[in-house]
Amino acid sequence: MSSAIRLMAAAVLPLVYLLLCAALAATVAYPVFLASGGDTVGSVRTLVSRGGQVFLILGLYPLSRWLGLTRVSLGLARTLPRQWAVGFLLGVSMLALHVMALLALEIRAVNAGGFDWGRLLFVFGKSLGIGAIVALLEETIFRGALFAGVRRFSGPAAAVAISAFYYAALHFLRSRMTLSHDAVGWDTGFRIAADGFAHLAAMPPDSFLALLLAGVLLGCIRAAVPQGLGYCMGIHAGWVFVIKAAKSLTHGLPDARWSFLVGGYDGFIGYLAAAWMGLLALSFAVAARNRARRAAPGAFDGTPARD
Repeated sequence: MSSAIRLMAAAVLPLVYLLLCAALAATVAYPVFLASGGDTVGSVRTLVSRGGQVFLILGLYPLSRWLGLTRVSLGLARTLPRQWAVGFLLGVSMLALHVMALLALEIRAVNAGGFDWGRLLFVFGKSLGIGAIVALLEETIFRGALFAGVRRFSGPAAAVAISAFYYAALHFLRSRMTLSHDAVGWDTGFRIAADGFAHLAAMPPDSFLALLLAGVLLGCIRAAVPQGLGYCMGIHAGWVFVIKAAKSLTHGLPDARWSFLVGGYDGFIGYLAAAWMGLLALSFAVAARNRARRAAPGAFDGTPARD
């Protein structure tokens, strides 16, 4: 199989898997809607969205077995807890600097009323929990199974790029379709899924670019440390922790002079975050490439990895 065909397969097969999971979720959405006594199309949207995520995760095990992926190729090390802790501190540091820049540029401001230590502990605990869950699920999918599968086909460079693209794009896979209760039927799940995919064409470029470059940074770490998925999980958890906590403790200033540096996706990421993530990714990639060349020439030459 030529390298071009391998690369095309590596880029397209994740989409096929995603469409299959969406189709399965759309198929079961209406029966579950009826069985649960749902009364709004919003509940059907939730069933399609959550169902797709469930099928996406459940399919990872048989898919990994089919591709012959092992614990090693998935990036899981016995030092996972330590990696997670180190990565978490790095992730918090990265995004804390970004939030400080937003405050300095008066794009966001600290909420009035002072600090309530009880509320602060609640916000931090909730943000930590959400960050841990999001990181575990998303990094297992994108820097774990997807990265390892693509690397089998086309090498580390393609694995970094393709996993980063799907990671960024899936953040915008959502539907806002509204229907009357009488219009909900067996085809509703498929219509909602199609509407969600159609919205990908309207992804905000600033937020997409920021997420893409964040995915590139995580992919570069995964490529440089083959059994370093724990670092990716920890960094991702740190990012989510900071964003969730800062959302509760600060508010956006849409009329600020530099407000165009953040997008409408969440009020935090945008062109400023893209520049920061791009700088971090470039710095890490250059340092890792130089280190790999000194240690083992050809480590980053793009040849497919073998387990």
